[in-house]
Amino acid sequence: MRVGRIPYLNSEPFYFTLEGHELVPLPPRPLGQAMEAGRVDAGPLSLVDFFRLEQTLRPLPLGIATNGPARSVILFSARPPKELDGAVVGVTDETSTSVEILRLLLATKYAVAPQAWVDAASPSDAVLLIGDQALRALHGGHPAPYRIDVGTEWVEWTGLPCVFARWGVRASLGAPAAAELADALEASISDALASLRRIAMVRRDVGLDETGVQHYLRGFTYRLGPDEERAITELRRRLEPRP
Repeated sequence: MRVGRIPYLNSEPFYFTLEGHELVPLPPRPLGQAMEAGRVDAGPLSLVDFFRLEQTLRPLPLGIATNGPARSVILFSARPPKELDGAVVGVTDETSTSVEILRLLLATKYAVAPQAWVDAASPSDAVLLIGDQALRALHGGHPAPYRIDVGTEWVEWTGLPCVFARWGVRASLGAPAAAELADALEASISDALASLRRIAMVRRDVGLDETGVQHYLRGFTYRLGPDEERAITELRRRLEPRP
C-alpha cells in the first residue's frame, strides 16, 4: 500500500514501527491532492480533505487531535485577533484544515473579516504556520508579538477537541486491507508512545530539547473517540454553506 507520510514531528507515532508499505512523504495539503489523484492509497488526511474525498474512502478511528494547545498550529500576528478586521493574513500552502478553522474563528468568534488572504511569503499583518515550521518559528524568536494557538482557540470556543486529520484508506482496496493497516498503525502508536525518548533523541531539529519533544507529543490524541467524533461533526456543520 502507498501510505502518505506527513513529515511533521506530531505524526512520528504513526510511522514509528510501521513496515511493509511504501511511505510517500507529503505535507497535509499535498497529501490530499495525491489521494484525490490516486497517487497514494492511505494517509492521515487533513480533515477538510477527508470530508471532500470521503465517498471514496474507508475511515479509520485514528487521526491527529488535541484537547488544548496544538503548539504547532500558530497564527503569528502583529495584532490581537479582535483587531484583525481588514488585515492581510498569510497562510502556509501546507495547510487545508487549519486555515478553515482559522477562518471560522476570525469570522464567528472574533467577528472580524480580513481584507485578503495571501501566501505565507507575502507581506502580511499575521501569518498562519503549521507543523515543524510553526515549531521552529515559535521557539526560534519569531518577531510577532501575538502567537495565537488555533487548537486552544477552537477548544475554548466549542468545548470540543480540535481534530486536524483523520486516516482514510482508499475504499477500493477493501475492508481487510483497511483493517490490517489500522492494526499496524495502532501497534506503531502504542510502541511510539512507550518510546517517546527514542523519538526525542533524533527529532531535536524543531527547537525543542528532549523533554520538550516528549511533552509536545503527549499533547496529541491519535485515537479518535466519541469526543473527537463530535468535534468532527461540529466542524463539518460549521463549514456547511448557509442556506
